[in-house]
Amino acid sequence: MSDQNTKLSENLEDYLETISSLSSRTGAARPTDIANALKVKKPSVTSALNALAERGLVEYQPYRPVVLTKDGQAVADNVRRKHKLLSDFFTGVLGVNASEADLAACKMEHALEDGIMKKLVKFLKGGAAGTCSSCPNRSSTCMHSCPYALLLSELKTGDKALILSINKKLGNLGAYAGMGLTIGGIVEILRVAPLGDPIIIRVHGSELSMRKSQLKYITVKRI
Repeated sequence: MSDQNTKLSENLEDYLETISSLSSRTGAARPTDIANALKVKKPSVTSALNALAERGLVEYQPYRPVVLTKDGQAVADNVRRKHKLLSDFFTGVLGVNASEADLAACKMEHALEDGIMKKLVKFLKGGAAGTCSSCPNRSSTCMHSCPYALLLSELKTGDKALILSINKKLGNLGAYAGMGLTIGGIVEILRVAPLGDPIIIRVHGSELSMRKSQLKYITVKRI
């Protein structure tokens, strides 16, 4: 696929995704159906299809169904993968409801770079025992009863973890939330004082100094 084909606007990517979806569901993607699906006028569809045809992403002739080329299908599939990845992340990790997650994924899928997508896939899949990918109870609410949960105080220097829950006994929850210490956040143990206290952690780019006794109120899953 040429570099020109990879730099598509959000609008044109939406067309490719819609054509792919219509073709899968009805067996054909006609300009009228595309216009109805995207809620745009037919002249806009004609202009977009001509632009996609010039890039070699669709086969388009007036009054005939639109067909994705191999390159066009690849772009559509990539956008669809990004959408699913983002939606799964929002529901499975952040606990966002499905409709909100789908809407957010629609807005973000076009901006997600392939390199970042690969890292997100790696994060979601995990790579060792005790990760989400190996959990038989994985679901959109699993962070609340994760079998691999442990206390933040149990981690060692260099460990990173996903925050699953924060006990209100920690106190000052609003202040900590303002510094990034929230459910769904990523925390890293930077260093531990020689006597075990305090412990320096990093959340959302900020370094916090906390007592080990405080970290016992935070439940995490190592990543």
